[in-house]
Amino acid sequence: MLAGINKPALNEAMPSQQETLIFIPDISGFTNFVNTTEISHSRHIISELMEIIINSDISDMMVSEIEGDAVLFFRDHSLSLESLIQQCEITYRNFHQHIIKYDTERICRCGACENAAGLSLKFIIHAGPVEIISIKDHRKLHGTDVIKAHKLMKNSIEENEYILISNTIKRDVDLSWDDNHKWVSFKAGIDHYEGLDSIEYEYIPLREVPIGKSSSSITFPQLSSQRITLESKINAPVDVIYDYYTDFNKRVEWNEEIREIILKNGNLNKSGSIHACLIGNNSLDIESIGRLEDEDRIIYGERLNKFRGLRDIINIFTFEKQGDVTILKVEIDYKIKSFLGKIMKPVVNSMLRKQTEKAMQKLKNVSEKNL
Repeated sequence: MLAGINKPALNEAMPSQQETLIFIPDISGFTNFVNTTEISHSRHIISELMEIIINSDISDMMVSEIEGDAVLFFRDHSLSLESLIQQCEITYRNFHQHIIKYDTERICRCGACENAAGLSLKFIIHAGPVEIISIKDHRKLHGTDVIKAHKLMKNSIEENEYILISNTIKRDVDLSWDDNHKWVSFKAGIDHYEGLDSIEYEYIPLREVPIGKSSSSITFPQLSSQRITLESKINAPVDVIYDYYTDFNKRVEWNEEIREIILKNGNLNKSGSIHACLIGNNSLDIESIGRLEDEDRIIYGERLNKFRGLRDIINIFTFEKQGDVTILKVEIDYKIKSFLGKIMKPVVNSMLRKQTEKAMQKLKNVSEKNL
C-alpha cells in the first residue's frame, strides 16, 4: 500500500454487507514494463501513476487495495453510469497526460522512462452484495462479486483500453449524451469463467477519448555573449556520458567533491525538478531546466538561483556525437549582484573555468574507463 493515500471512510456506519460498487482502474502492460526495464525507475513511475489514479477520484470512493498494477475502489452502489463514465474519463485523461510528460519533461533516458508511453489503462465496473472486513485501518472486500470483478480483468476484449461495465450496472446513458462524449459507444461482450456463471457485460473503447496536449514545454534561457564556454573530446558514446552526468547516483560516485544529491519533491529527475547538491558545507538547490534531443545531440540544462554573490547561474551541457567520439560542450552564464562582484568577475570566471574543467576531466575518465 502506498503511504499517505488512504481515503477517509465514506460512512463509518457502513454495514458488514451491502450492495457495493467495485471500480478497478487497471494499468495494462505493467508486467512487461517492470520485467524489461530498470527496477528503480519503473517502481517510481508506477508509484506516480498509481497516485495519479487515486487522486483523480471525484466520486468519494474508498481504496480497498493496491494490487500491483490496479487499484480496487469501492463505495455504496448509488452512482449513475453517466457519473462512472465521467470518472473514467477524468482518470484516463490525467493518466495519459502524465505519461506524455515522460517524453516532454523527463531527463533520464533509461528504458523505464522511455517506455512508459507504452502503458495503457482499462476500467472494470461491477456491483453486488459484498462483505466488508475491517483489518486495522483498512477495509477489505470479500464475496463472490469481488471474485467476479477480478475475473473480468481477464476478458476477451481485443481493445487495449476500455471501460468494462458488467450487467449489474443499470444502463442510464443515451448514446446522444452530449457533443463532448461522442466517443461513448457501447459494445456487447460475454465471458465464461471456471466455477462461475457466464458474465455478460458491455464495454466502451477509449481510443477516441481526446487526451489534449501536455502544457509542458522546454525552453532554454538565452545566454549572454560573455558566457564561459568549454569543450572536451571524450572517447565514449553520447548515451554513456549523458547517463554518467544526469544519473545523480553515478555523478556522486565519480565526483568526490559532491557529498550527496537529494532530489526534492519527487523520485525522478525531470524538467522543473529541484535537487539539493551537497558540496562541502554548502547545500545548493539546483533546478533541472530540461532535455532536448535529436539524432546526434542531447542538450541538458541546470539553473542555480544564487550562490556567493552570483545569481541566475545557468549551465548548459551539449553532448554531441562526432564519428566515434563525443564532444562535450559546457556553457556557463551568470549575473553578479554587487559592484564589487563585477570588478572581481575575471577572478570568478577563472574559478568557474577551473572547477568545470576538473569536473569535465573526471567525467571523461569515468566514461572512457567504464566503456
